[in-house]
Amino acid sequence: MGYTVAVERKTGLLQSFRAEIVANGGGRANCSVALTIVGAISAHSVYYFPKSDVAATAIASRAIDCGAARGYGGTETLTATELMMDEIAGELGLDAIEFRLRNVLKTGMRNTQGAIPLGTQRAEAVLEQARGHPLWTGRAARKQAYDAAHPGKHYGVGFGCIQRRFGAGSEASLAKLELAPDGRIALSHSGTEIGTGTSSAQAVACARWLGRPADALDMAVTEWSDLPVETSDDPHSTPEETRISQADQDRLAKNPRWSPVFAAPSSASNSSYYFSHATREAARVVYLHGLWPAALAIWGRDAGAASPAVKPEDARWRSGALALEGLQPLPLARLAQEAHARGLVVGAAVHAFNRWQWAEADFVVDGASTRAAVDALSVRYGDGAGAAKQALATTPNRYHVLDRRSVLFPPTQNSNAMVGYNTAAGTLVELVVDAASGKVTLLSHHTILECGNMLVPELVSGQIQGATATGIGLALHEWLPLYEDGPGDGTWNFNRYRLPRGSDVAVWAQTAEVLPPLSDDEPPKGMAEVAGIPIMPAIVNGIAHAIGHRFRTLPVTPDRILEVLA
Repeated sequence: MGYTVAVERKTGLLQSFRAEIVANGGGRANCSVALTIVGAISAHSVYYFPKSDVAATAIASRAIDCGAARGYGGTETLTATELMMDEIAGELGLDAIEFRLRNVLKTGMRNTQGAIPLGTQRAEAVLEQARGHPLWTGRAARKQAYDAAHPGKHYGVGFGCIQRRFGAGSEASLAKLELAPDGRIALSHSGTEIGTGTSSAQAVACARWLGRPADALDMAVTEWSDLPVETSDDPHSTPEETRISQADQDRLAKNPRWSPVFAAPSSASNSSYYFSHATREAARVVYLHGLWPAALAIWGRDAGAASPAVKPEDARWRSGALALEGLQPLPLARLAQEAHARGLVVGAAVHAFNRWQWAEADFVVDGASTRAAVDALSVRYGDGAGAAKQALATTPNRYHVLDRRSVLFPPTQNSNAMVGYNTAAGTLVELVVDAASGKVTLLSHHTILECGNMLVPELVSGQIQGATATGIGLALHEWLPLYEDGPGDGTWNFNRYRLPRGSDVAVWAQTAEVLPPLSDDEPPKGMAEVAGIPIMPAIVNGIAHAIGHRFRTLPVTPDRILEVLA
């Protein structure tokens, strides 16, 4: 790939960005087209370019078929952009993070596709945090002292910051939540657990509206008799002309059972944001139409009628009980028992669709008009519901499938604009280069991540550590020949392919911090891939600080370093 950037020297402001990207896909297309597209739309990273011209081409060759792992398409272009930013800062004589801050993409600015990314852009906060970190502020003095005390070794500190879109642009999932009379919560979900903690995250997501995690989980559910959903077309079709048009979407949306997508795969960091949305919306329906009216009934009996001005959002779950100022806290089990006895909503199944914004629809639940960020809904009433109401159930499990009264699907144009939700991360690396062997040793590294409200902090920590190790391997070790002497000849295995080991990852000296969410209600963001990329340019920039040479291709192996130092 080749980048050309224009910068105003006096102000250090980026003026234009031109990129020519060529992706070698090997002998079969496989993921080549999608990977190349993602690489192109990711190339701007956390920066604002007033003018941009990005061209990307996927080619076939005699190389072995390629695929994708963590970083899916953005690993290469984002790393290249960060290396370029450091190099430009050096040419201008500016602090590398200060230069980044002058050009960071802020909320409301347009990306290289001309679209305004959704939500608050927080890369600036990540950069500010990194600029004040001791690893960065004291790097010059530490380098002087270390190099003087260790002849033949060169100390360096590097930094990298990126943002990654999470989601693929047309996401959908289904969730069903049921509340037993004793307060036990059962959750079924279309999402698949692939070792990323999806099941744990979905269980915890129930707590926002129900006060605690689910007791029973059924993941990867494919049959949804309690919520029939019809779909058609392929939202990810290529070429663009075969995708659904706005006119066709408007026509098909008249069918109250129709949605553009049935269910999305467990990829693209889907779990925390997209899958959890469906779980929370199902829990919210049960709360609003089951637990809240049950709570009002109990408070009305025990302490007089609650104020008409009280809203469902005013109450908070504390230690497993629903609390409202001046009223007795009510445990979930007591509320569930009351909801069942009164025949209120004790179960909900939802289908949610997102095309860079959530579909919304209006329903009538137990006589009350309800708007929800879902496009399909069915409910189950408690055992106390009258025989006439129970007879109206339309599924074997006594669910009432509700026809939406109106629906607002995101416009199809959203797919073309590439509007996205972003997660930002930055990494500082402290390293040493051995002049005799060319070996790079990581002394420590520190990751700064923003990911909204964490569902399971332990999983976030694990993802940071695992992704960081992946980035270290790609920056320093992992390499395969492309052609006849590559993995296709059958002689390559882990005896020849060098993976990072514990000694390569600064296991006992790695740290991380997660920025506080913007609010209690900010949803969790997808973050698995984003933590693995910034350490790659951070390492290469750290090597440049150590020995004064900038590498532009990876991995930076000892023999390449020795060639420079010779």
